[in-house]
Amino acid sequence: MKISNEQLSRVLKVYNKDKKTNSASEINRKNKGDKLSLSNKAKEMQVAKQALEKEPVVRQEKVDSLKQAIKTGNYDVSGEEVAEKMLARTIIDNLV
Repeated sequence: MKISNEQLSRVLKVYNKDKKTNSASEINRKNKGDKLSLSNKAKEMQVAKQALEKEPVVRQEKVDSLKQAIKTGNYDVSGEEVAEKMLARTIIDNLV
């Protein structure tokens, strides 16, 4: 699964919103029994996971527009464009 810049922006918005409303000190004051501490990285991963779960698996509007373009014969992608995207993805995947 590839995460787009748009998805990352949404995750960061949710994270920043949660960060402001759920400070650790507030949670600790409410709980007087057993305590569990999560690292900042674990908290970030939880927020990112929750935000991604809200995203649709399939962007139906994109699928529909591509189907329509194919049907009408307007879908035309050059081999160069395909190669550029493949190389860009390979470079990004190797950086991460």
